[in-house]
Amino acid sequence: MPRTRNKKTGLTTAPAATLYALYLTIFLFALHYALPLYISSSFLSQFFSQKTLGLLYAASSLILIFLFVQMPRILKTFGALRTTLAFILLEIASLAGLAYGESALTVALVFIANQALVSLIFFNFDVFFETFSKDATTGTVRGIMLTVFNVAILLGPLLAGIILTNGDYFKVFLVSAALLVPALWIFFVHFSTFKDSKYKKVAYIETVRDIILARHPKDEIRHALVASLLMRFFYSWMIIYTPLYLHGDLGFSWSAIGTIFTIMLLPFVLFEAAVGAFADARSNEPTVMRVGFLIAAVFTGILPFVGSSSLALWAVLLFGTRVGISFVEVASESYFFKHVTSADTNALSVFRNANPVAFLIGPALASLLLLFMPMQYLFLVLALVLLYGAVSIGRPKKKTAARANS
Repeated sequence: MPRTRNKKTGLTTAPAATLYALYLTIFLFALHYALPLYISSSFLSQFFSQKTLGLLYAASSLILIFLFVQMPRILKTFGALRTTLAFILLEIASLAGLAYGESALTVALVFIANQALVSLIFFNFDVFFETFSKDATTGTVRGIMLTVFNVAILLGPLLAGIILTNGDYFKVFLVSAALLVPALWIFFVHFSTFKDSKYKKVAYIETVRDIILARHPKDEIRHALVASLLMRFFYSWMIIYTPLYLHGDLGFSWSAIGTIFTIMLLPFVLFEAAVGAFADARSNEPTVMRVGFLIAAVFTGILPFVGSSSLALWAVLLFGTRVGISFVEVASESYFFKHVTSADTNALSVFRNANPVAFLIGPALASLLLLFMPMQYLFLVLALVLLYGAVSIGRPKKKTAARANS
């Protein structure tokens, strides 16, 4: 019996089957992303000093901010499917470049491209997921998506630690590239008839101004944006400097670091789906975000005062930081996407620009601070940033205005 075409998405597959395909694809992409995630800074330290390698992340983010502003024009011209396929192919090429690059210049240029491509592909995933989710189930769909994503993220450090037993960084990059091949096939086969939304040109400055100046009941996007920016600032320091500190200063082996990071990332798998469903049921994302920032701040603030090389102690402390951040992540995502549609590319561009803005400011600021303080005290500064996040989130209202029809 022939299948009918969905008028909204243009696909002949059932919505549930489409979501399952997206979940599988996000798993593969996340695993590809997770494998080199926590070893990249140590890989780069072979070519650059610890005080300057953060500038590579900042340079990539600067380029990415420009590209994010151009994304609506790119999507309108080429469509979400073709753009995603092209980005994945370029990402495979960049990973091959990291595996076989020998000069500092080559590694720097390819790494900058690699970091930008990962974020651009994540942007396109948001377009696909927003198309197939409804307001009433946004938190649930996002919670499941983030759980699937974080199961892969959980496996990444463990697998990287196994692969890196001989310090062969190139193997990690090649395995990461191989994982994108089936993801490429799923997009090509399952989304070949995907119907794009009408993407609008980004009025970036005007959108940022409107978000900043918005007042209740239209200030939800600002609260989600601030939370996302601070959360990603946390990531920008933790991803770069935690493995450098554990491996370089405390002397942990990569296999031990893989175990620590696997335990550290468990909260994203254990809590995010439940927190997403809870946020849907209670509509109290601001409270969830505030509690998450407080938990993360307490555990992060302890880190600079721990000089022990105990695997169990570091696993517990880093686990605690991610308990808090997992709350912030799913609550901020749910809070934002309940107030936008797939065609709201202005707001979506600003929201996704929180990542490159954080990775522009964070590593650049860390490089500056490292001129005056030891690496471990970056964690104390980070705890203060997280405390600011707890007090910056607007207090929950008992009743919010209904969302405008879109």
